[in-house]
Amino acid sequence: MIPVFDLHCDTPLNIKKKNFNHIHPDDLKPSIFSGAIFAHFVYPKEKEPFDAGIKLVLSTVNYLKNKQKINIVYDLKQIDLKKTNIILGIEGGHIFDKYFSQFETLYELGVRVFTITWNNSNRLGYSAFDNDKKGLTKKGKEFIKILRNYDVMIDLSHTSTRTALDICKIAKNKIFASHSCIRTLNPFVRNIDDEVIKAIVSLGGIVAINFSKKHLGNYNVIDHINYLYENFGIDSIGIGSDFDGISDPVAECPIGYKKISQKLLKQCYTKKEIEKIFYKNFLRMLR
Repeated sequence: MIPVFDLHCDTPLNIKKKNFNHIHPDDLKPSIFSGAIFAHFVYPKEKEPFDAGIKLVLSTVNYLKNKQKINIVYDLKQIDLKKTNIILGIEGGHIFDKYFSQFETLYELGVRVFTITWNNSNRLGYSAFDNDKKGLTKKGKEFIKILRNYDVMIDLSHTSTRTALDICKIAKNKIFASHSCIRTLNPFVRNIDDEVIKAIVSLGGIVAINFSKKHLGNYNVIDHINYLYENFGIDSIGIGSDFDGISDPVAECPIGYKKISQKLLKQCYTKKEIEKIFYKNFLRMLR
């Protein structure tokens, strides 16, 4: 089996609840996962979303830190392929949009991936669900410029088209979309359009395909991968299942990854190309 670096898994909340769903701790071994980005999500209506986010990150770190097969990645260039590499992420700028010190605190705790919005807009910018034609706020533009001084990645999933394009124009950090399907194939507003894909790819980033039926529409995972391959090249593609964050996955973990690999082989993708899709494109980004 070709291991996968899954760019979006909502497993931290399950870790906190000690109630596992799609991804079980026994699956987190290097033969299955070269790595995963663990997204820490707190609902916007939470009374104190920042405090809840801190507690969620700490619960993940405390759970993972003593596991021998796990490498929590604090330096994005320090990947250990003999282990499963876990990168800590925050999903939704409402967790850290009030004061810059909130971002700095999360950074000190080891968070290295930040999405600017979730489904809701915030003080930094607009989300796709809220207003796809409005972008970064003045504060958001200042925030993205300050991030140039930090070794973090900016995740464009959930942002509006305009917010994503605004970020691509001014950011110097690594840019990617962790769990977004192709809007040309399925005009679901949370999916990503060709203009944004082009901007991401021009910056060396990738688009990772979500396993949700709602995102995929009348197409399957392979169709969305094929679209990226045919229009943007093999280096543009990643896997971002959204396991533990969706209720309608088209694949099961971990056997789903293997089935996707087998289907790609039948479509004449080479093993090297599948390795790029599964993990090497993301590792190239980190370098």
